[in-house]
Amino acid sequence: MIAKMSLGLRSSSNESDADAGMNDEEYVAEGKASNTAELASRQDARLFAQLEQEEGFEQLLGVPYALKHVREIHVVMRHAVAEAGDRREELTHHPLFHPMFAGFVLGFAIGLTQAHRAKHMGLSRNLTRLSSSQKEFADECGVQIATYYLSLVDSEGIFGKEADADLYGIGDRWRLLGEERRLDEFDRLKDCVERGKRAAHGWFDEATDVPPRFLEALEAFIEANPNAVFG
Repeated sequence: MIAKMSLGLRSSSNESDADAGMNDEEYVAEGKASNTAELASRQDARLFAQLEQEEGFEQLLGVPYALKHVREIHVVMRHAVAEAGDRREELTHHPLFHPMFAGFVLGFAIGLTQAHRAKHMGLSRNLTRLSSSQKEFADECGVQIATYYLSLVDSEGIFGKEADADLYGIGDRWRLLGEERRLDEFDRLKDCVERGKRAAHGWFDEATDVPPRFLEALEAFIEANPNAVFG
């Protein structure tokens, strides 16, 4: 299991404004109910199989709207990787693709939870009005969501392990993300996280197309670590 880390789908911003102004207690309760409904629907059941197969992931059901966000991240990241591979094939082949992908996913998950919470407070784009406790809670939720999704990628690949390698040259190095010492040496990894957050905020507001932001982050990360290896 990967350790915790410090298109066909429209964004969550298209939800009704009926729940705007929802307090924290209501948000958590509604978010847990959303998880229950996602499981009951059996939609994308394969995405959530690890909730039963991997010990420790059952706590994800207590993270508001976690399964909805996992599904969204899965679709968005497949789109981003596909476009990156089509435009700059050498970058998806690069051995530093894996830590950059993980950092961007972590940031995207955190940014998505922040934007979603602000939406349900009626704050729209003004994320600065989230309280410090709400931001901290969103960070914690984002980490859990990203950890689950990266564990799914470790098990299944982004498009499937064989398709990842054949189509985009992405090797199976995901397990290495569980060793934090391998990540500590990289410059600009925190920048990948921040870029992921901003991409999520823009995607949620339907103002940003994620693939160009992902490709820019990938290019910058590889350029910042010219002599680094990950393997």
